[in-house]
Amino acid sequence: MEDVAFLRNIAHEFEEGFNNGDVDRIMRFYGETYVDVNLRHPVQNKAERREYYSQVMRRPGLRVRVQPDDILVRGDLAFVRGTILLTQAPTTGAAPTRTELRYLEVAERTPDGGWQVLWGMDGPVQEYEAGSS
Repeated sequence: MEDVAFLRNIAHEFEEGFNNGDVDRIMRFYGETYVDVNLRHPVQNKAERREYYSQVMRRPGLRVRVQPDDILVRGDLAFVRGTILLTQAPTTGAAPTRTELRYLEVAERTPDGGWQVLWGMDGPVQEYEAGSS
C-alpha cells in the first residue's frame, strides 16, 4: 500500500506542479530518460523533458487534473492507468474547452525505495458500446 500511495502522490504532485508552473516539482519524478509514446521522437533525456513541459505550461489558461484510476505494482515496476482532464480557458467570451484523456505510465522503483516514471502515453477517450454498429 505504501507503493500505491507514493504513485498516487506522483499524480498529485504533477497536477500541482503543472497548474502552478513549477516544472521542478514535476521533474523530480523523472529519471535520466523518459519515453513519451505520443511524441514523434519519443525518447527524451531529462533536459528535453524539462523543456517539453516548460513549453506546454506556457500556454495561457491551461489547467490539468490527474486521477490515477488503477495502480498495479509488480516487483520493481508499476503500471498506472488513469484519467487526465485538460481545461483550456477561452481567449474570448466562449466557454472553456475540456479534453478528457486516458493515460498509462510505467514507473520503476528507485534504489531509495521511491519511484520514477519511465514511459508514458495518453490519448482521447473513445466511446464504445458492445454490440452497437
